[in-house]
Amino acid sequence: MTTRTLAASIATVAAVAVLAACSSGAGGTDATGDSTSDAATSAAATSAAAEPVTITFQEQFSDGESAQIEAQLAAFEAAHPEITVKLVRDNDSSYYDKLVTQITAGRGPDVARVEPPKAAQYIASGWTVPLGDAVSADEYFPSTLDGLTKDGELHGVPQDLSALALYYRTDLVPQPPTTWDELKTTAAALTSGDSYGIGLFGGWGAFEFYPWLWQSGADVLSEDGTTAVFNSPEAVSALQLWVDLQAKGMPAGMATATEDDLKARFVSGTLGMFTSGPWTIQSMKDAGIDGKWAIAPLPAGAKPATVLGGMDLIVLKNSEHQEAAKTFVAWLMQDDVQKEWAGALGFIPVKSALYDDPTFKDDPYVSAFAAILADAKSRPTVPAAGDVDSALGEAVQAALSGAATPQAALDAAVAKANEALSK
Repeated sequence: MTTRTLAASIATVAAVAVLAACSSGAGGTDATGDSTSDAATSAAATSAAAEPVTITFQEQFSDGESAQIEAQLAAFEAAHPEITVKLVRDNDSSYYDKLVTQITAGRGPDVARVEPPKAAQYIASGWTVPLGDAVSADEYFPSTLDGLTKDGELHGVPQDLSALALYYRTDLVPQPPTTWDELKTTAAALTSGDSYGIGLFGGWGAFEFYPWLWQSGADVLSEDGTTAVFNSPEAVSALQLWVDLQAKGMPAGMATATEDDLKARFVSGTLGMFTSGPWTIQSMKDAGIDGKWAIAPLPAGAKPATVLGGMDLIVLKNSEHQEAAKTFVAWLMQDDVQKEWAGALGFIPVKSALYDDPTFKDDPYVSAFAAILADAKSRPTVPAAGDVDSALGEAVQAALSGAATPQAALDAAVAKANEALSK
């Protein structure tokens, strides 16, 4: 999971100078007859007469994703014989450290596939170029573009999306809870013997907790991003909710548990609810419990919220072939290409209009995410975000394990986060 590598290299960005600017321009493409815009079609026609170039696409694809992109690249290169795409797959935990080193040395790929917080950081650091007419912001969920926009221009686009949702057993929970109070009541009613109501876990650090923090009305950082503020009364109420559920509604040991510790319980029917993202849809379809499970938005506190995941595409300023790189990104984001990509891999669409396409509309599990994504928020993107995330995750674990009260755990975590933010 990409969420597990979030903290690996964020702090590296703080020490790096902004890159020297190279000239850039807007451009797009029409590929297999389904162009993103008239401007993109014009750009493709211009590109057809250009000298052949090779662009590098650096990513962290899984085996399945790698096979799919390689199959689809044949169509791109047939439509754009002047552009060859070299795939560079790097699944090492040091991926982001190495990418930052490349960029700050004046090198790096033409196109990079990175997590949303990374994309926001690289854009803020001046390491990317605007995509111009290669993509249209109107086609995407606004919340997924917040960290990809700089000075009113779009510098990145989501290739894949994820967000946390409530998975629930319809044979145990006929109607999913929509509020925190309903959640506590439902979870307690399902808890007896070796059966439990819900699983909320701390083994992924703060990732699982962000939605509940935001739902309470709390913020992670001050408006200017310089101070941690997640020990407010609202934030404490969110962590107290988790502690209350651990006492009356969840299996023991949720402080260090992960999603893998809960899936088997859910499939067997000894767990009524757990939170996960679209990456779990296919495994649930394969589990032999059709008709016994569904997906809903997370129960809301003061307001609805969930955490945004997925992977974004950016064109780096160091690229010597920026227009060709934009042409490639524009092609990747065409409706037909996205339908083939998401459909083959069991992903949810990144474009809002595709949820009305029969390919996805007729799948109740995929279509459920359309409403969920509208309330998705990105994690902090400041240079010290990794330290902030780690501190918050430790607070969640301390409170769930009973090592500290929610207030004490969050107070200690804020102090630790602020120390990192001050450097």
